[in-house]
Amino acid sequence: MNSEPNSPPQASKPKMSRAKSEVLDAAAEVFMTLGAEAASIDDVARHLGATKGRIYHHFPSKGVLLAEVCLRAADFAHRAVHPVLDPDLPPDVQLRQMVCAHIPAVLGSLPYHKVILQSFVGMSQKSTTALERSLLADIRQERKAYETLFRDVISRGMACGAFRSQNISVALHSVLLMVNAPVFWYQPRAEDSTDFMTDLSEQLADMAVAALQ
Repeated sequence: MNSEPNSPPQASKPKMSRAKSEVLDAAAEVFMTLGAEAASIDDVARHLGATKGRIYHHFPSKGVLLAEVCLRAADFAHRAVHPVLDPDLPPDVQLRQMVCAHIPAVLGSLPYHKVILQSFVGMSQKSTTALERSLLADIRQERKAYETLFRDVISRGMACGAFRSQNISVALHSVLLMVNAPVFWYQPRAEDSTDFMTDLSEQLADMAVAALQ
């Protein structure tokens, strides 16, 4: 996967059909609520108000469906952050913009991200078919490419003195853990305003930059 700013992730993929997207949305909700281990295709079909045949038309097994949910979770964040990448920006400004794009994208597709947190390790151990193994490899590639976007800006910041010199891997994964923390505790509320999301994003962006300085 090319992670250059002018080459969006999975740009060569055809646009997903509405029908397939609806199945993935339903699966994400069900896997989040019941747990991927316990949830069944019947549960997803019931939530969707459809037959199992509609699901199997797009996904040959529950394992493939789960893998596609996790792959889409990574893609949501990657597609949100890619447009704000600008190598001419100072590293601290660039990192702020990346975090401010990341937070709304993740929380706007929260069920997907809860599922990938719950399921990725188990899925790695249980993937049995060639298609599931291929999708798992795609998920790893997507995650690595996304991490590389943050690694590059942090590394650039250390090189120019905007960020203090320290272990890059520790710094990278600590920042990513910080900006993904709302996945663990955030619960959407009707009274939440757009200002809340902006304030949350800016606060976490400030914290991420401060942790590196």
